[in-house]
Amino acid sequence: MTQRAITIKDLAEQLNISVSTVSRALKNNPEISEQTREAVQRLAKKLGYRPNPIAVALKTHKSNTIGVIVPQIVNTFFATVVRAIEEVADRHGYNVLVSSSNESVEKEKKNINVFLANRCDGIILSLSQSTTSYDHIQNIIDSGIPLVLFDRTTKELKASRVVADDADASFRIVQHLVKGGAQKIAILTGPDHLSTGKNRIKGYKAAMVQNNLPVSPRWIIRCEEFTEKAAKEAVLRLLESNNRPDAIFGISDDMAIGAMEASKEKGLRIPQDIAICGFSNSKRSRYMTPSITTINQFPEKVGEKAAQLLFEQILTPARAYIREEVINCELIVRESSDRT
Repeated sequence: MTQRAITIKDLAEQLNISVSTVSRALKNNPEISEQTREAVQRLAKKLGYRPNPIAVALKTHKSNTIGVIVPQIVNTFFATVVRAIEEVADRHGYNVLVSSSNESVEKEKKNINVFLANRCDGIILSLSQSTTSYDHIQNIIDSGIPLVLFDRTTKELKASRVVADDADASFRIVQHLVKGGAQKIAILTGPDHLSTGKNRIKGYKAAMVQNNLPVSPRWIIRCEEFTEKAAKEAVLRLLESNNRPDAIFGISDDMAIGAMEASKEKGLRIPQDIAICGFSNSKRSRYMTPSITTINQFPEKVGEKAAQLLFEQILTPARAYIREEVINCELIVRESSDRT
């Protein structure tokens, strides 16, 4: 049988003093005598009293807690972002509740409702791949709760956002592939409504045009998911054509790994027959054979900046304003595309 939690009322009854006196003694209020404060705190420790965070939030309108929602907690990028957010939150004396949408808009809605019910002081969010409408996120804003979007964002919401310079990073990927001799460059992307996919395709197209290479719809491969499996299946179909690409750019490392598996299955040498690049600098990308050329989005900077923007809204709401912070990326050349 679960033991009932000790309350302030229990402490007051045992010490034969008022609830308000106990409350002030626990907060070291100087108006309460030192003897009473010590007695209250000693009994609280003995009985294992813990403040009820929801009750405290109801009374003070602050929970000293923020919520973070990511599409995939096991993803290296998102895990690193969360760690950076926690470091900033720790410095402000805040706790962090983390949840994953698992790429489901319904789970995303549920997570938001839980955070609102627990009176989180602010929320940091990256959209799931199935999120195409934003009423549930607008509800955060309408509730007056500070909100910051990161990585997968939308301009349909009036909220601060932190993003990588996806278009520039994709442009540099294509430039690198062209420099290595590639002429027929395919891009693997996901659902077309996501900001990350749109911006990475934008950079891809700009580089192709600058190098006088045709931008063919045939080379823009849309997968239903940003997964290794979906990418592999798409690339296997692509490589069955007589006019196969000589390079593939996956807009995530998982997609690049799927492309690599398909290429190997077709007997192609990497990078001699086909060069492959990814995006995000995941741990797997470093240890694949061959290792995968990718983009470092500096997730620690993304997380730190997202947390800073959120705490500006929480701590100095009068001075906070909506803005977009863009994090520059780094091209990391590895074996999968290095033809030098």
